Amino acid sequence: MRALLLICLTFLPFALPSGPAHAGVCEDLWYSRNWIMDRAGYCFGTPLGQSYFDTSDCIGKNVTLTSWDAERVAELRETEQDHGCTLNTQSTYLALDDIQFRRLLVEQPILFPEGEGFICMGYTGSGVSLFAGPDSNSGVISALEPGDWYRTRHTDIGAWTYITATAPQSERVKAAGWAMFAPESYTQCLEAAG
Repeated sequence: MRALLLICLTFLPFALPSGPAHAGVCEDLWYSRNWIMDRAGYCFGTPLGQSYFDTSDCIGKNVTLTSWDAERVAELRETEQDHGCTLNTQSTYLALDDIQFRRLLVEQPILFPEGEGFICMGYTGSGVSLFAGPDSNSGVISALEPGDWYRTRHTDIGAWTYITATAPQSERVKAAGWAMFAPESYTQCLEAAG
């Protein structure tokens, strides 16, 4: 029983959204939505937007989105509304634990609407390359290694899943990216939740 309590307390920071209105969830949604807008050439006027996106090549406030991107932006906005998200765009900081990897992506993940996911504590499979996008030609940006803990909490794109990985019992993200997981990969964990 004590071991179970210790495991639960150890995982709480990694497993649960934080802050009012799940601030980490809101920051994740904001970043993904605005990354899409940045890719389309949007010119950010707020300190937050300017601190995360390069505006040197922006084209204006009215940008044209592809139908794929327009659908994703609408989905993100709806999820932000459902969570009651309001971010201080006068700030210059987002508490995204995977930001160093998110900046390398060619396609941003979108959180599950409920913000929850799957956690693998002690991956027992072989190493898995993590890519910049849901495409094996997008380039490897990191890797999931045996023993890592990993989390999925974003919507899959086709057979691709965005994951974040940490060392055992750590909150620091050491790897993140898109992986093409076989269904049996989800059973290759010492412990799992979700």
